[in-house]
Amino acid sequence: MTPHPLTGVLLGAYAMAPAEPEHARRFYAGVAELGVDGLELPLRADMPVDEQAAWEATHLDPSWDLLVTCIPTVMGRLKDLPGYGLSSTDEAARARALDDVAQARDLALRLADQHGRRRVVGIQVHSAPGPDAGSREALTRSLAEIASWDLAGAELLVEHCDARVPGQAAAKGFWSLEDEIAAVRAVADADAPIGLSLNWGRSAIEGRSAQTPVEHARAAREAGLLRAVVLSGASDVDTAWGPAWGDAHIAPRGGHDALAASAASLLGVEQAAATLAAGEPEIVAVKISVRPADADVATRLAVARAALEQVAEARARVARDPGAAITPAAGASM
Repeated sequence: MTPHPLTGVLLGAYAMAPAEPEHARRFYAGVAELGVDGLELPLRADMPVDEQAAWEATHLDPSWDLLVTCIPTVMGRLKDLPGYGLSSTDEAARARALDDVAQARDLALRLADQHGRRRVVGIQVHSAPGPDAGSREALTRSLAEIASWDLAGAELLVEHCDARVPGQAAAKGFWSLEDEIAAVRAVADADAPIGLSLNWGRSAIEGRSAQTPVEHARAAREAGLLRAVVLSGASDVDTAWGPAWGDAHIAPRGGHDALAASAASLLGVEQAAATLAAGEPEIVAVKISVRPADADVATRLAVARAALEQVAEARARVARDPGAAITPAAGASM
């Protein structure tokens, strides 16, 4: 039997889901028809684990794998506690971050117990607050502690976000990929289940270039640590998603009518293929948001379907000729 073209692809559906409960239920039911293997799921650290598990049971296909990301919690905490994070030199702020990741651990354990198998394939953590209020040593200690926990088979993944660059406004401003590689290596040397994940848009934002995600993917793979790539767009001009170089999960560009609003996205089939060929990740996810913000369910699902088709084409190109995929065709925007 020929595998579905989206086998092995996860969707960050939370970034494009409608807020109204009934619309959200219909949206997730529609996502179940798209053929994805699972979802990137946000950690809701202020929601009890029992409630999170109940929400999952109500909305999500029980066959789906889940890649939990802590970034919504991280960014929410930083608004009130600028020193918050796993790399914080403020021990109370670092402990708060560890407690939040423990919520993701508890969710992974609860879901594994309920379903009799691993549901959470990875837990994405972040190197906040970055160099201004943190240290690499603190980050390494935090990662070592988390890696010692029972994560119900989930792999601990440090998701790289844009690092602070002198003279440039940062979207996240955490540690550099090189520093994160060093911290992860220090823990991985102890044979802990730990690796890296990349977000395409955030790497592009850091380097102000669609080439930066390819470079980051290659560096993470060569370090032997790249496990996941999350394909989320970025733009060098203002769009309906906001100002240029904003971390707003703009959809990819493409010929499908549903992608007309994201024509200015730097992420297209060529760029996705180049990044996947350079990184050879085990997990591929797509995280996008939709404009207008009040789009109906059918529009949201059409955008999701079109974006996923772009990824399927990118993966097919890599399968046909990995070397050619790394070097996009002449005229491609890189």
